[in-house]
Amino acid sequence: MSHAIPRTEGHQEPPAGGPPRTVRCAGIPLTPLAPAPAAEELVRLALRGAAADVHLCGTDTLADAGHAPGLQRLLRSAALNLPAGRGPARAARSGGRPAAQVYGPDLLLDTVRAAQRAGLSHYLLTAEVPTGEVAELPTAELLVRYPDARVAGAEPLPGRAATAEEWAALAARIRESGARLVWIGGSGAARQHSAAARLAALHPAVYVAAGPAFALLHERAGSGRWKRWPAGVRSYARFLRAAARERHRGRGPYRELAQLLADAEIDLVLDAGADAGAYVAGLRRAGYRGRVVSFEVLPGPREQLLRCAAGDPGWSVLPYALGDGNGPDGGHRLDALWDAVTAPGERLFVRLRAPGHEERLLDGAGLYASECVGLQTRGERGDPLPGYTAVPPTVPGDVVLFRRG
Repeated sequence: MSHAIPRTEGHQEPPAGGPPRTVRCAGIPLTPLAPAPAAEELVRLALRGAAADVHLCGTDTLADAGHAPGLQRLLRSAALNLPAGRGPARAARSGGRPAAQVYGPDLLLDTVRAAQRAGLSHYLLTAEVPTGEVAELPTAELLVRYPDARVAGAEPLPGRAATAEEWAALAARIRESGARLVWIGGSGAARQHSAAARLAALHPAVYVAAGPAFALLHERAGSGRWKRWPAGVRSYARFLRAAARERHRGRGPYRELAQLLADAEIDLVLDAGADAGAYVAGLRRAGYRGRVVSFEVLPGPREQLLRCAAGDPGWSVLPYALGDGNGPDGGHRLDALWDAVTAPGERLFVRLRAPGHEERLLDGAGLYASECVGLQTRGERGDPLPGYTAVPPTVPGDVVLFRRG
């Protein structure tokens, strides 16, 4: 279906030092940046810690906004709208700004390259059939081109009937991953635009509704002129993509942590201060199948946690905080709960959200402290925990310790 180029209504000049200039097309403010400056603007927003929804707007999107009030309101309040097609680019030019057309795959690749220099990580959401292969594919393509790119996570976008709790859990997983740039690709432009705005309201990061960027990224490696390349080159590229996909499976923060738990033969994870359950959900997606006991004393997060754990028979929830039992904020001692939460012979790993709380938890474990094979906590420790050795970080901002021997 084709649409006429929307009428341009003039451009707005920002104050000195403000955001890039905009041009209004069919009532929607577009920022006519060329691909490289657009990537730099995304990195700038991410480094600033902004909550920003970014939308690639083609002619169809601008035309649809004319008869969809919800989409129009969403785009008018967006942090950044980029012209994604010749029509919007020509409309921007007629508004007095240089012509610019931002192509989804180019924006993705340009931003990944710029983000490498800035040390930023990415999270990929695909609005396709919810299979692991679909979520892994764009990650593999990125790693072929940029092996040092930081991909903190990849998963399908929640379905159209997703609840508010499911959206909150996704935002929590993105927060836990440490990703600052979140790419939403696949089919269904309206769904992508809505997801970007919704997630930006839940957690501060840069959310890019990138259109079919993931699919087009893959097609660039598997169709068009690529098909005319020698068969040996095509085979080698397929090998590279398969290797990158396999490399990613063991590379993400939760995947690395799940592998560490498997190597240490961990049977039980205690998640102290579990909040809404994003940590355990990440471990489950990464392949950890052992038992989990989550502790959350706050009623609001605990309700979400219980809903998250409801369908998992190996995941229990208790309304306690763990500590040494001293004072009003001392929490419950682990040795007093030991028989209720552990089984004989289980190897134990404890995750804490409170930095510097490790000693209090181990004091509260009493004679069972030696059964805590590993610990994970937020932040860096100034001095090593006696009897434990730090391993290379698997989750950004965390330290993981394992008992010596």
